[in-house]
Amino acid sequence: MRGRPVLGVVAGFLFGLFLAATLVFAGVLPLNSVLVTVLPFLGIGYGLVMAKVAPFRRRGRGAAEQPRPATD
Repeated sequence: MRGRPVLGVVAGFLFGLFLAATLVFAGVLPLNSVLVTVLPFLGIGYGLVMAKVAPFRRRGRGAAEQPRPATD
């Protein structure tokens, strides 16, 4: 797998957890809703998908760091 799947899982879980908490505290969802339990797991799936498709490759050397050709 390309990217950083562990980082995607952790970030996705936290995103889903805090989204569920925000919706409960805002009064949009009741605390005993099934969606409060499901959102962190959906966040894990979302994090894995983003880790797979996001461009987390390291960039090449910048123009300022490229070696200059030797002149004699």
